[in-house]
Amino acid sequence: MTAHAGKSNPYALGLVAFGSMLAGFSWLVLQSTPMTALGIGAAVVGASIAITPTSPVPSGAVRKLLEGSLLNIEAVLEDTGAVSKAYYVPDISESGALVRALIPLGEGSIAPPPPNQALAEGNAGLVATAGGAEYLVVYPPGALLLKNEELGGDLESALIRFLVEESGLVESVKATEDGDAAVVEFAIPRSRAGSGRVRQVLGSLESGTAAAILAALKKAMVTVASEEDLGKGKKRAVLRMIRPQAS
Repeated sequence: MTAHAGKSNPYALGLVAFGSMLAGFSWLVLQSTPMTALGIGAAVVGASIAITPTSPVPSGAVRKLLEGSLLNIEAVLEDTGAVSKAYYVPDISESGALVRALIPLGEGSIAPPPPNQALAEGNAGLVATAGGAEYLVVYPPGALLLKNEELGGDLESALIRFLVEESGLVESVKATEDGDAAVVEFAIPRSRAGSGRVRQVLGSLESGTAAAILAALKKAMVTVASEEDLGKGKKRAVLRMIRPQAS
């Protein structure tokens, strides 16, 4: 039987009613604090179940959200004239999987310092200063998928989870790691979002999201080194990790 998001869960509503009655009766008649607490707890649990969607957000809707997030980034890139490849930088001081993209401003494309320093030196606004250079700081589309998520396991499993199952950006994905490089092969990419500048800086939506996932998973800076159309609906991206230098 398939549950519909628009219908109320009768069991949850029943639990809310039972908990409310138990709490009221225990407080007014029995004058029992433990029983009152039990009733309130049951009502809270029932309310939580009642407001929880019974079906996940469709992957097509998630893909549209990710595509829409590129519009603001595209405007910022055009306004600042940024053209250098972005570095996907994880915030390793956080317990979650927060990832930002640091985009070199001006001429040249010098890698920023290790993740903590790159963000700690200039984390107050749109432009960060690290190692004497300036970087445009944006939240890439992949950051929306990874926010408050705990990552574990291997790269390919994480890519399947976020690129195939949750967002539907691609039909399937394979990944091979070789030292500080990861080769990712996508089958049937479904998004064409982003202008030439966005793709030049962040990579395609699927490659950029893969880079954000790799950065969060390995706690290392990552850049989309190259992308190649293999034909027959297949595409390959090479992602490079930049390890923090030993001090």
